Amino acid sequence: MSDDRNDPLEKLASAHRSLEENLNDLARAARALGDPRGRAAALEGLSSVVAYFERSMSRHHEDEERSLFPRLAVLEAIAPTLERLRQEHKAHQRAINELRAAIERDGGSEAPEKLPQIIEDLRSAYHRHVTCEEQEVFPAARRFLQASAMHGIMNEMETRRGRGGHGNPAKGISGRPYRPGGMRRGP
Repeated sequence: MSDDRNDPLEKLASAHRSLEENLNDLARAARALGDPRGRAAALEGLSSVVAYFERSMSRHHEDEERSLFPRLAVLEAIAPTLERLRQEHKAHQRAINELRAAIERDGGSEAPEKLPQIIEDLRSAYHRHVTCEEQEVFPAARRFLQASAMHGIMNEMETRRGRGGHGNPAKGISGRPYRPGGMRRGP
């Protein structure tokens, strides 16, 4: 596809970059919990990033599982990898739920000790996951899928975002809603 804005694999890769940025934000906020002066802001930052995961990453997983993976499942060589990635999505969701519970439950004195390990485990898991997708799955999709399949994936992704597959003029030229203060929280 000539236009990266209409390339679903580029959109998925862009979501991976946003994920990495948010994981870094998560780690910074967790480190700030130890400072009583910045504790409230750190807890707010943690909650904000967890909300990003719950919203954007769940939609990203759905894009992969409902649009990309089924189109690649006919490739016997990659089918086991796709199943493993689906299982990892479930494990990521469990980790996010654990993180949310830890923030809500342990926003007290134990948070500075517990949260960094949960976050580091999540960062490591996502790093392995993203590496596999970008080095194995996406190249297979580029080799195997025809332009019509890629277009179909993109339309499905746009529809999940309420854009009907062709953008939503009410959300601006890019199809993304205006976010005050330059906030970056996912695709």
